[in-house]
Amino acid sequence: MGYSYSLQTAKRTVVDIPATSRLLKDLRNKNGFSVKQLQEIFGFETPVAIYAWENEKCKNIPCIENFDILSKLYNCHVEDLYVLKQVDLSDLQVRENTPEYGTYRTLVNRLLEGLADIEEGRVQDFEKAMKEIREELGV
Repeated sequence: MGYSYSLQTAKRTVVDIPATSRLLKDLRNKNGFSVKQLQEIFGFETPVAIYAWENEKCKNIPCIENFDILSKLYNCHVEDLYVLKQVDLSDLQVRENTPEYGTYRTLVNRLLEGLADIEEGRVQDFEKAMKEIREELGV
């Protein structure tokens, strides 16, 4: 394609997952629910999902349907269950005419081709195929 562009002073609003995880745990405790109780309310076999929602390192938050259920349990609006932040994208640059982009694009295409070959039984030795791709691309 041979073109370059960059985003100047672009900002984007995103969910602050660590802050949202802390908020969800605080709200659960404030409203007197145990993890076990939420597990039963949601019908989960294990409490893993609840712990993941409340662990900022997991980077996992409830889906919108589960946010809706939580809002009813905690008697609040769905919007009160997550924290937003602004992310500055002004440093993001995309240059499709660079060698790095070409290598990346080629690698992705070769990996997709390789997966198709494996799925269709044309490749028996995955490690050998990956080694050949890496050598071909010099990565």
